[in-house]
Amino acid sequence: MKAIAYGAFAPQGWKLEYSGWTGLDAWARTVELAKLTERVGYDHLWVYDHVETVPRREPTHVFEAFTMLAALAQHTERVRLGQLVTCSSYRNAGLLAKQAAGVDVMSGGRLILGLGAGWYEREYQAYGYPFLSAGDRLAMLEETIVAIKRLWTESTVDFDGKHLRFDGAYCDPKPVQDLPEIWVGGGGERVTLRIAAEHADKTNWQVGLEQFVHKSKVLNEHCDRAGRDFDSIVRTHGPDCRLFDSEGDVKAWLDSPGGGHLWGRDDPDAYVRDNFIGTVEQVSDKVQGYVDAGCREFVLWFRDFPESESLERFAADVIPRIKS
Repeated sequence: MKAIAYGAFAPQGWKLEYSGWTGLDAWARTVELAKLTERVGYDHLWVYDHVETVPRREPTHVFEAFTMLAALAQHTERVRLGQLVTCSSYRNAGLLAKQAAGVDVMSGGRLILGLGAGWYEREYQAYGYPFLSAGDRLAMLEETIVAIKRLWTESTVDFDGKHLRFDGAYCDPKPVQDLPEIWVGGGGERVTLRIAAEHADKTNWQVGLEQFVHKSKVLNEHCDRAGRDFDSIVRTHGPDCRLFDSEGDVKAWLDSPGGGHLWGRDDPDAYVRDNFIGTVEQVSDKVQGYVDAGCREFVLWFRDFPESESLERFAADVIPRIKS
C-alpha cells in the first residue's frame, strides 16, 4: 500500500498569525518555516488563496497565493507546492493556468493545483468580485478545470462555456509535469463531489471522521455513475493541528481568548474532536482513524504558527506511529 503523505501550510497571515508583525519580518519567518517543513520530512507545502483574514476581519499582512508559491519555490528543493484551494472565480482561468504553469516551471515540476468554487462572501464584496449563486460558482469551477487541462496540453484553445470564453488562447511555457495534479476542495454532495468524481486526481475535505466516511460513500456513488474507478481518486484531509503535553493544557488553550476559544467558539468540544488537537497519543489515534477510513494524504494547519513546535513534534512523534 502506498505510504501516507503529509503536508503543512506555510504561514501567510490569513489566520492572523502575523498580526503586529512587519511585512519583511513576516516573510522572513515564512521562509524559515518553509525550509523547516522540508527539512523535517513533510511531502508538500501549502498556501491558502485568500486576502481577507479569518476568523475576524483585521487589516494585516496576508501574502497572495501564487506570488508566495513562486518565491517559496526558490527556497525549497523537494516539497511539492500547492494551494488549498484556489478560488476559481478570483482569476480568469487563462491567467490562472498561466500562473500555475509558471510555478510548475519555476519549481522544477512540483506544482499541485487545488481548486474550489469559493465561499468567503465578505472577501468577494471587499474586492469587487461578483458573488454568483452557488450553482454558477460550481459551474465556473467545472469549466475552469476543463479549460486549464486543455490549456496545459493543447497548443491553442477555443472554449465557449457559460462563464469562460477563449478564442485561440494558449499557455506557454507548459507545465514541466505532463499534467499537474488537480485537487478539488469541498464536500458538497450533489455537485462538488460529482465534479471531483469526473475531473479530480484528489479530493480534500475538512470534516470530522464520521463525515469523512459518509462523503467517501457519496463520492463512490458519483464514481459509479461516471464510470470511474473510485480508488483512482486519492482522498485527503485538511485539519487544524496543535500538540499539547496534557489534556489540561488543551483545556487551558481552549479557554484562552486568542486560542481555541476563538476558533472553536461555537462548539469547542466539536472543534477538538474534528481536528488534530490534543496530546501526541490522542492525535496519533485520530490520524490512524482517518487512515483506516481510506485517507491517504493530510494537509495540516498548525495552530501555534508562527512558532514551529507542533510542526516539528508532529513529524517526529506522530508520523512514525501511523500504520498505512
